[in-house]
Order: sequence, then structure tokens, then C-alpha cells
Amino acid sequence: MCPQVEPTPKPLVDAHAHIFCWGENPHDGFFSERTRRSWLTRLMIRLTGIRKEQGETLSEKFRSRLLRQVAESRLDFVAILAQDAVYRQDGSRDDSATHFYVSNDYVLDLVERSEKIIPCCSINPIRRDALGELDRVREAGCRLVKIHTAIQGVDPALAAFDEFYRRAAELGVVLMFHTGYEHSCTVRSQQFADPAQLERPLGHGGTIVAAHCGTCAFFDREDQYPSFVEMMRRHDNLYGDTAVMASLIRWRSLWRLAAEEPAVRARILHGSDYPFPPSRLPYLCRTGLFPPERSNPLDMDLRVKQSFDFGEGYTGKILELIGHEAAERQE
Repeated sequence: MCPQVEPTPKPLVDAHAHIFCWGENPHDGFFSERTRRSWLTRLMIRLTGIRKEQGETLSEKFRSRLLRQVAESRLDFVAILAQDAVYRQDGSRDDSATHFYVSNDYVLDLVERSEKIIPCCSINPIRRDALGELDRVREAGCRLVKIHTAIQGVDPALAAFDEFYRRAAELGVVLMFHTGYEHSCTVRSQQFADPAQLERPLGHGGTIVAAHCGTCAFFDREDQYPSFVEMMRRHDNLYGDTAVMASLIRWRSLWRLAAEEPAVRARILHGSDYPFPPSRLPYLCRTGLFPPERSNPLDMDLRVKQSFDFGEGYTGKILELIGHEAAERQE
């Protein structure tokens, strides 16, 4: 009798998590004074107890907590997102209009601090050196790049970005676009976040991820989620992630997404939007009152979302998309 071979366990990957910098070293990253003083920022600082973490500065405390919670989580990998600045139409950087910034080098450095971290750099295609920066981060090992349409003021449908989209496809770099209404920071335009605006980058054949699947809060005046579903039906190279969907203001999103046809659900990636915490209240019937994962927001978010059916590849497909060596070991 031949011995039974145990199947290789599927990797657990969070494709959408953040690191913040307070601004003690603006080269690494910063919040603007307006963002620091906002009620949401002050509330998050208080509720998360971040000041109790190790580190001399708030930025060091943010980093210490991230590295600790990533290490303690049951996740195999976590993609940490950088956040590029706002740029003027002439391609020059506009720090006065930038309210949230984390440099690509800061995120690339995190890879040296944890084997679990996958870098997701951020490039605003308006910047003069966008193509050069794309080549640079790809050479540094990054194959996932985030564009925050609403905050960075990027309309994905502009023909001016064609060369950037073409180069990303040639390099095998996956482009992640923010979609759906943004609430955490000052917004340039919510309309840039409509998934229908992704028609142009999708036309260049590269892999595109619509972060948040176009979902919006229950109080938003528009619902961009139907636009996401329509685009998924039309483009096989479009994917979505579930980042921030376990929040209280988007509590319907997971149920709606899990009810879609299999062809749509098969291209959904796991993402948390860490350090924004998941809400347990809408999912008590799925997780119980006191799930063991509640002490780690990365694990708690995964527990909530694994209670829905997003297909076999939900937790690890991002590795295949970016050509990560761990995906090859699964074959």
C-alpha cells in the first residue's frame, strides 16, 4: 500500500495592510497636521493604546506593533502598503496637499525586519519620475504597487498614464487601485475611485486589483459596488480584495460579495486594511462572543472572512499573481 501524502496547506496571506508614520522623520513618512488633529486619528490613537508600545516615537511604536502582531499572527505573509504623495499637474510633489505619506524605502526596509512581510510600494503616476520609480522598486523586489486614486488625486482613466500601465504589465507588477468611498483621510475626488475608471489600465493586459471591491459605507450617497461586479464580469485580469469589509460601516459587504457567482468570488483576495480593526459585532453568530483570535486584529479579520465562501484560493492567490516563491512551492 502506498503511503498517503498529506496535501500542502494553503498559504494564509493578507494582501492589504498598512504601516503609518507620525512624521518625526518626514523622509520616512508623515501625517499632516490636519490629519494628526482629526477626531478619527485621535480616536484611533486612544482606542488602540499605541502609546504603550515599545519605541521612543509614535512612528517607532507603530512599527513595533506591526512587527509584533505580524510575527504572532497565523498568517504566512502580509503585504504592507506604502503611500505616495500628492503631485501637482507638472509632476512636482505637493507636500502641502499630502495628508498621509509612507515612503517606498520605508516599506522595503521592513522586509529586512520580517520574513513574513511582502512589500507593496506606492507610485502616483502623476509624478515626473513615475516610470523610473517603477523600475527601481521592481529591481528592489517589489511586484505589487498601490495607487490611491481618491487621496492621491489620480484618475485611472487618463491616457497620460498609458506608458505607466504598459510598463507595469511588462515588468509583471500587479497594480492595486483604491476603489469605493474613502473616509480615513482628505480626499481629492471620490469619483476617481469608481471601479469603472479602471477600464484603461485593464486594457493593457496587466493584473489589476480593485482594493475594497468598490464597497462604500451604508451612509455614502453612492454605491460603487455594482460597478465593481460589472467590471469583474468583463475583465478576467481584474481582482478584488476584502480590505476594510469587516468594519461596522461596511457590514453588508461580505454578505453581498459571498453571494456573487463563482467566477467573481474566485478572484477575491484576502485583505484586512490593518491597523484598522475588524468589528466582531455583525459576525457574532460566525465567530462566537470570545473567539481566541480577538487578541490579534490580523487573525480576527481572517477569522471573520474565512467564515464566508470566497473559494479555495482566497487566502493565497495573491502569491500567484506576484510570482512569489511560496506559490511555486504549493504546486
